[in-house]
Amino acid sequence: MPLRQGLDKVSAKQAAAMSETSQEGSPKAKQKEDSSVFSENEQNQEEDEDEEEEDEEEEPALRYKRLGGSVDLIFEKDTASALSAAERFLVLGTHWGNVIIIDFEGNEVQRWRAHSTTVNSVSVDALGEYVASAGDDGRVVVRALYSDDLTIADYSRPVKAVALDPQYSRRASRRFLSGGTSGQVILHEKRWYGKADTILFSSAGPIQTIQWQGDLVAWACDEGVQIYDVAVGTRISQIARPEGSPRADVFSCRMHWRDDRSLVVGWADYVQTVVLRERTGAQQQKSPLSGDAASGPLLYAEISVVFRTDFVVCGLAQHRDHLLVLSYGDSTTVAVDTARQQQRERDAQAPELRMISRGDLEEVSSDVLALEGFPLLQPNDYALAHYAAANADNWFVLSPKQLVSVRPRGLQDHVQWLAARGDYGLALADIEEARAGVGRWASSRDEVRDAEYRAIGEAHAQALMDAGNVDEAACVCARVLPRASDLESAAVWETWVFAFAEAHALQAIAHHLPTGEPQLSSTAYEMVLAFLLATDIGQFRRLVLEWPQALYNAYSVVLAAEDRLQRMDAEAEMDACKELKRTMALLYDQLNQPSKSLRVYLDLFESGILDRVRRENLFDAVRDKAESIMRYDDHSLGIDDASETCSLTERSQAAGVQLLTDNTDAIPSAGVVKQLVAWPEHLHVYLHALRGRDAHLSAPFADLQLELYAEYDPQLLLGFLRTSSAYAFDRALEVCEERGLVPEMVFILGRMGDNHRALMLIIDRLGDVPRAIEFAREQGDPALWNDLVMYARDKPEFIVGLLELGGASASPTRVIRAIPPALHVPGIRRALTRVLHDHHLQVELSTDCRRILDRDCDVLSDRLRRLQHQGISADGAQMCLACQSPLEEQLAGSAVPGQSHSVLAFWCGHVFHDACVLLPDVLRKTQMPVSSVAALGAISSRMVRGPRDQRAMLVQAKLDRTLLIRQFAPSCPVCAEYDQKKMAQQAAHSGWSPSERCDRTESPEKIEKIELPPMQSLKI
Repeated sequence: MPLRQGLDKVSAKQAAAMSETSQEGSPKAKQKEDSSVFSENEQNQEEDEDEEEEDEEEEPALRYKRLGGSVDLIFEKDTASALSAAERFLVLGTHWGNVIIIDFEGNEVQRWRAHSTTVNSVSVDALGEYVASAGDDGRVVVRALYSDDLTIADYSRPVKAVALDPQYSRRASRRFLSGGTSGQVILHEKRWYGKADTILFSSAGPIQTIQWQGDLVAWACDEGVQIYDVAVGTRISQIARPEGSPRADVFSCRMHWRDDRSLVVGWADYVQTVVLRERTGAQQQKSPLSGDAASGPLLYAEISVVFRTDFVVCGLAQHRDHLLVLSYGDSTTVAVDTARQQQRERDAQAPELRMISRGDLEEVSSDVLALEGFPLLQPNDYALAHYAAANADNWFVLSPKQLVSVRPRGLQDHVQWLAARGDYGLALADIEEARAGVGRWASSRDEVRDAEYRAIGEAHAQALMDAGNVDEAACVCARVLPRASDLESAAVWETWVFAFAEAHALQAIAHHLPTGEPQLSSTAYEMVLAFLLATDIGQFRRLVLEWPQALYNAYSVVLAAEDRLQRMDAEAEMDACKELKRTMALLYDQLNQPSKSLRVYLDLFESGILDRVRRENLFDAVRDKAESIMRYDDHSLGIDDASETCSLTERSQAAGVQLLTDNTDAIPSAGVVKQLVAWPEHLHVYLHALRGRDAHLSAPFADLQLELYAEYDPQLLLGFLRTSSAYAFDRALEVCEERGLVPEMVFILGRMGDNHRALMLIIDRLGDVPRAIEFAREQGDPALWNDLVMYARDKPEFIVGLLELGGASASPTRVIRAIPPALHVPGIRRALTRVLHDHHLQVELSTDCRRILDRDCDVLSDRLRRLQHQGISADGAQMCLACQSPLEEQLAGSAVPGQSHSVLAFWCGHVFHDACVLLPDVLRKTQMPVSSVAALGAISSRMVRGPRDQRAMLVQAKLDRTLLIRQFAPSCPVCAEYDQKKMAQQAAHSGWSPSERCDRTESPEKIEKIELPPMQSLKI
């Protein structure tokens, strides 16, 4: 391991023993080095054996980049001696006394010659506006980058270290610290009276380095590290150099402020962590000189961690929770003679940048930096500069001839390293995790472009396919392949489709194929469907349901499906066949072929398919699928199995049969019958349902239906024979004879007129007396009664039946007379008693009916007589049917002079002027003179007292005139003319005289209808 085995942290108490307080009033701690700790570590190092490194290479934690550009030109003629990093640039000091400003890419921005000899140290303020440099010429030069401000301090002796106040540009004091071979740390500042130098510390050895952080300053000399509080003006503590450490001039001290209260110090192969803590009230002690507790330092230093390494520390920096150490050599570097000449004669090792965990002091990573000329370089020739940026830390490693930029490895570096190792899966997972904003690489999620992400994903998918993990490879393709609607994206997808096809694994990529953006060629989709059709019909169906129809040629797919169905074993692959048929039905619908689609659905007994036929008016599509519809009904009723039965009524009311019978205009019944001839039972159900809907529709198939009733439902045959007349009697009789259906034969013979044979069937085959009597009564043929009486004369049971049930149709006298004298008839007394009882009952009923009829006739006659004696009121606005003039007008020249005229109304409803109907003689004899009417009016006015008496006298006069007119028997001219025309028409059709036509009845259609004039409204 790079660190010595058995490396231990020193406890706080043990570390405190190595620190001493040089300022009065601060707590004293004995400067002790716990030699037992180091000796124990060394002993553990000797006892433990080095473990062999694992073959697996660990990922580097850092990214290295050699700065080029102007740096190469600089190092062609000069060598670097000092380095400092700022926010936007680097400050480089050279052995020729130049101070050079370069950017992070190595491009020179500015330079000036500040010293005549080597630049030992450079420093930059926090804002990056001033740069200070110290050189062996004894000068300290502070130069403004954006103005002409320049400060030069000359100390006559080589200056090894300089540090600007972090707030140098903002403070008027313009302070900086410097130190060198004089052993003094000098504070240079501006005061009101001018520039002044203040010596803060003096040492017997040179000042090696100075680091300024906030108000605290730390510098290193041969005695150790001094920590000084600039704000208070007090030295806080001295951290002694570890005992036994090599000479400080050979292995310079390295320091790094981790934060405002934590300092990391490196002495050769020792590393110390110093923590500054605030004093508590109990620790405050009065200064022995002033007696004032406030004059002492407010902080005290405590060494929290001390560990020893097997290398020389050439630089220190911080990275999150890790410590970066620029190392030199190995465990033998410090052990050899420290004479500079002897070290130069040795071949030096390349420096390494190590990352050490602060918690357990384990080395996380170690990278060898093969810098130019490293075999001839010593530890003091290297430098490590650090600048903590907002987005990432930046480190820079300096050697005399090379400058290397060091940054934390980002997501892109991580991915490239994993890709180089072939670990594409982890690289892809890290990219996706970073893009989701989680994980260690979330901050650098934008580093990897889409093209790199896709390339990593495709490489991972290819590796998975090579390993046989096609499902996971398909998932990876779905995540990484482009989703843009351009030809390039479609081409990428199609390339992978063909790759999966070559691997015979299209089922893996099928559900991941894009259907919108991008849309692939129809060949790709059809190839997938064809593959699934041959391997996985269930997945084939799911894709047909999910994919839009425009993606593929449905006609080509359905042809392939039909071919696949023909080659399948229907029994062994029943479920697969059903799935394939359902998919084919979908494809038929896409191709607008509902006939084929419905055929498949009916074969599969798909629920709701008949409702779809009605809803979408697809009757033409099922016109030739009657048998499929009938089988669909059988399945719906649960009678697929021969053991299951169902009534004819239920079957005729099933949805399929009702569909056929309700839409005979679209599905002709003749076509249905033709289709169902091969399935007589289904034909029987259909014809029964058709007859129940409309008997006229089933009439053409009556003979066929008769045979079906006789075969499947004989109990319904007689009802069919009674209600239908469309069947052939001979064929019906033949069918019934073949099956021995006697009641049906009797009915048919009765309709054929062969009543005797029918009666004989009832008597001989059935022996049913009541039925024989009922048959004879229905036929109303006396000959049947004679046959029945003659047949029953020697059969006692028939004799009793005729007497009891025959009634008036079978004369009891004839039956009794036909009985042989010697024949014993059981029950004849009861029969005769019943006959007599029925006779008396009939007599009583006849008498009562005649009495009721006579009474009704009397009532109706009285009503007619009353109606005929009532007067008729005619309105004057009515028209005379003879002259077509209003009744209130008199005809010119038709009136008899000196007479008044009135209106005649006949009971037929026709109204005339009396002058238009009556002959002049009759009119003259029946018309009252006008003078008589006037005299009657005068007399009435003198004799009567009121309007009622006058009305009575006028009515009496009208009645008297009516009696006179009736003597001449006038008739209605209109009715008389109608009768004459009717008789003439009947005579013309028959050629007979009206008297001869009385006995002949002509068909009403052959006689021309004679219209009567409209009846006038009469008020009776």
